[in-house]
Amino acid sequence: KPSPAGTTWGLGGTCVNVGCIPKKLMHISALYREFQTDAHGIGWDTKSSHSWEDMITRVDNYIKSLNWGAKTELRQKNVKYYNSFATFVDPHTVELEDKKGKKETVTFKNCLIACGG
Repeated sequence: KPSPAGTTWGLGGTCVNVGCIPKKLMHISALYREFQTDAHGIGWDTKSSHSWEDMITRVDNYIKSLNWGAKTELRQKNVKYYNSFATFVDPHTVELEDKKGKKETVTFKNCLIACGG
């Protein structure tokens, strides 16, 4: 059985929540420091400090804004979003189980399975 660690990021999947997006934001932060070091070699006198805690808070807030935007867009398009594990019962029915273990059966005409990307 696979480990459940890293399998329940919710809306946006791995890329938005713990992959591409936060990695790129942290990389940009590192590049700024590198640019400052390089700038010193061509006459710039830059003094600055970095707060890991502030960066993490800002990255987390940015990710939350992306999640909120996606949820809002789904609502505007009348798409019902379930953040659950699903098992197909038949072609038009799934049994859902949320992270607290609560089960729910849902029937539908059309189902979109969005696994992230």
